[in-house]
Amino acid sequence: MTTKDSKLNTEEHVHECDCDGEDCECGSDANIITLDMEDGSKKDFMVLDIIQNDGQNYIALSEVGAMEYDILRFEEQEENLELSIIEDDTEYNRIADLFNERFASMDELEDTEIQE
Repeated sequence: MTTKDSKLNTEEHVHECDCDGEDCECGSDANIITLDMEDGSKKDFMVLDIIQNDGQNYIALSEVGAMEYDILRFEEQEENLELSIIEDDTEYNRIADLFNERFASMDELEDTEIQE
């Protein structure tokens, strides 16, 4: 992702249920967010996971249809989330390792469930 400070646009998500966006489990769009890019365009991203570490919040996002994902730091700002690039390589690598471990354990769990 090439933007440093994108804002989460939660109003783009259309719900098929009466949840008004709270604890929604209404379908495939539940993990899709639309980000406003610096050039004025909008892109859809799938939220893969969110973690908290050392008092900071991190999110793993994959552009819809892509096999790669980005890791960003985020802070809640009123009704929006403020996303920012992790510029410190040591911090980025530490958080990337945490996400990789979580994704690997999820894959192992799915493989076990499929075999049963």
